[in-house]
Amino acid sequence: MSFKENTDIVFEHYEKKIYDQKQLLEISRALNSTLDYKYLIDAILNICLAQLQTLHAAMYLEPEIDLGLFKLEPQSIKGFELSSEEQNYEIKIDSPLIHYFEEKPKAITMDQILQMETLKSIPDITYLRKMGAEILVPLNAKGKVNGLLVLGDKMTSEEFLEDEKEFMTTLANLAGIAVDNARLYELATVDMMTGLKIHHYFQTKLKEEMDRCRKKGTKLCLLFTDVDHFKSFNDMYGHQAGDVVLIEVAKQLINAALRHHIPARYGGEEFCLVMPGASEEEAMTKGEEIRKAVESMIVKNPNDGKDLKVTLSVGVSSFRTTDRNNKDLIERADKALYQAKHSGRNRTICYKD
Repeated sequence: MSFKENTDIVFEHYEKKIYDQKQLLEISRALNSTLDYKYLIDAILNICLAQLQTLHAAMYLEPEIDLGLFKLEPQSIKGFELSSEEQNYEIKIDSPLIHYFEEKPKAITMDQILQMETLKSIPDITYLRKMGAEILVPLNAKGKVNGLLVLGDKMTSEEFLEDEKEFMTTLANLAGIAVDNARLYELATVDMMTGLKIHHYFQTKLKEEMDRCRKKGTKLCLLFTDVDHFKSFNDMYGHQAGDVVLIEVAKQLINAALRHHIPARYGGEEFCLVMPGASEEEAMTKGEEIRKAVESMIVKNPNDGKDLKVTLSVGVSSFRTTDRNNKDLIERADKALYQAKHSGRNRTICYKD
């Protein structure tokens, strides 16, 4: 090889290194620009798909802090076709695989793992091979493994290069920190029982959205919901059954909410939905969608397994330029809800003067 050819190869290598560093810097900015847990997971997986030219990516994370295991979440799977049993597979934190990554937190291919006597036959590797995993990358935060990236083979069927493994290791470290921050933020802002945003978060975001309406002349609507006869329900079936009802109703609210909506728990069985940009007509349609979803769902009584039927009343109000603060908008939604409750329940009513 001539001196020029050798120089060209070295130059190309360093150009690739510089390009990768620039990419990682941009990725780091993107990952640290959001604390939305679900959006963050989706972003990380999409980055992996694009960078490694693969069609398959998944991420194992702790469903709850200190649960002692990693699981797939529905939004953390891209391309892999898994049965419900496979989706529920758990990787214990004390697994030999996780212990290995704690000592050597680097990307590793399945071929490399199969050469290790200590790992090649463990159940986790057997499962991951069956799943179609070709490369595993540990997520790290604060010196501990807090997740696992699982990637399929390349679309080109080529082997993974050392540069690519180094890139994924660095990416996983950035992702691990971002996921940890998002999880902590979620714990601080989400009601753990229902999955809805807490009251303080709701008040803060509602104020922000009202300020935006004043400055830009945009629309804003607020839904207030209340489970019908909830006190009687609690007295008759017990608080455990009442909690199950709240959890199931909250799921309907979360499922119906668009990405820019803010579903929150106002207090007790009163839930709300902040709808930036929505007209009264759109808010009424959304209120009816949620009400009908709750009306059609069947809740199992945890005490005896019997079916329980639940209905919901919904009040709607829209932002007015005369609104001085959150209280004005909330009061109108509450009055509309009161009217819905006292005109037969299980209905959606929009506030009118």
